[in-house]
Amino acid sequence: MQPFSYLISPVGMIWVILCLPLGFALTAVGYHIINRIPAKWLCDYNETPSEDLLTGKRVRYLPSGIAVSLLMTACLVLCRLQFNKGYDIYFCVLSLILFDCLLIAIADIKYQIIPDQFTILLGILAIVISVYDIVRGYNILHSAWWSPLAGAGIGAGTMLLVDFIGMLIYKRDGMGFGDVKLFLAGGILTGFPGTVTAFIIAIVTATVFFVAIIIISKIIHGGHSAEPGNENEDIDKEQTSSEVLSSGEGVSLTEADDIGEESAADEDEDESIGFGSYLAFGPYLVAAFALYVVLFDLVKFLVQLYMNLF
Repeated sequence: MQPFSYLISPVGMIWVILCLPLGFALTAVGYHIINRIPAKWLCDYNETPSEDLLTGKRVRYLPSGIAVSLLMTACLVLCRLQFNKGYDIYFCVLSLILFDCLLIAIADIKYQIIPDQFTILLGILAIVISVYDIVRGYNILHSAWWSPLAGAGIGAGTMLLVDFIGMLIYKRDGMGFGDVKLFLAGGILTGFPGTVTAFIIAIVTATVFFVAIIIISKIIHGGHSAEPGNENEDIDKEQTSSEVLSSGEGVSLTEADDIGEESAADEDEDESIGFGSYLAFGPYLVAAFALYVVLFDLVKFLVQLYMNLF
């Protein structure tokens, strides 16, 4: 059944209504899981957990949880419209994948860590739905048996290539190895050529976000008048904040200002490392996986439209 026809049907309307409490419930559970998982899950290998990981609440549901819940609800509704009557298995497994993507995004934004446990869960769910898709002969996600394998290889290979380029430019990792494992797992889901499409979506999403943050930063800092004798200091602070924001490490505007003040004392160290040497790309990857799933028909149409140009 087509998405619009399903939406206006009685069953479709019921599902849309049910997605609202389901979206809020999954988001609340996601926040609870982040607060309850072992602290070591949110640390690098052999790293001792910090005090804030061991005590207190790591993430609070309010106020951000409301917006995230609404976003999760929208994703569930769109997913149901893509995989509706006769495709309940797809909807159930893909909903779990969306939930896992939420966990990954929260962990990477908050702690710049993608727990292996979440990545493994994504890989398992991707294998389950891929095998179901191929064995049942639906071939919705994958046109051939080798598609998930190719997607995993291309996904991991792309991240390794970005990491290699980062090593050449910054003399250190350009991409966290967690992103490599994440795209390997997500590549199983998207397959080939879906993995290429997902990577393009991730790049576009990250670019739009960075540009928006930089513009907002410029507007906020541009509204402050510099005090006499402090013009150069304000300019340096603004530039530092913009550079940090564009590095993708998920800092807020207030944190960017604090970092700008601290950068004067750490100038020599910053010069040896270089801003932008680490990119928290995980949230954009899972956003790409989510968009690929919930807008599946639209993505396929746009890709086909592009391919017809050649």
